[in-house]
Amino acid sequence: MTIEDAAAEIAGVMKKAGLVWLSWNGGRPAPAWFATVDGQYVVLADAAESAEQPLPGLAAAGSADVVVPAKPATNRLASWKATVRRLDPGSDEWTTAAQVLRTERLNAAGLDTQLERWKTEADLLVLEPTGEITEAAGRYDATPRAEAPIGTKATTRGKPPVTLHRRIRRRPRLS
Repeated sequence: MTIEDAAAEIAGVMKKAGLVWLSWNGGRPAPAWFATVDGQYVVLADAAESAEQPLPGLAAAGSADVVVPAKPATNRLASWKATVRRLDPGSDEWTTAAQVLRTERLNAAGLDTQLERWKTEADLLVLEPTGEITEAAGRYDATPRAEAPIGTKATTRGKPPVTLHRRIRRRPRLS
């Protein structure tokens, strides 16, 4: 398969996705929203690891595995390898990508300061296909991907109350 054929196949599956799963440096896959800008796939990686889109270390990784989920996200449409290139803040390419990402970003806080915040606190990264498609229709890897959940400080409140999901019987009123 030529790079042009692979790019066309990747473009076809990326049109169907609003979210991809990225893994780099052997780490766990992380969800990432993206935008297509002039035929390139751009993601926002929060350098300060705030609430925008934490993808720590992706900018320095140099390459990533991209998994495109199907809808509903129980299956994969495709997986492909990408090189990661950081856009220089303030450049024309960065500004164009930031404007497109801004329109794609749902539920953003602080829209009036968003672009200035991205210049200082985030990296805009281009995922450039290498031409290697690792999975596609009819060519799926059978390796199980079940993993233990990531550890968290979240806990339950404790034992549920005795009356949970039980109807309380009321005695009829005597008049």
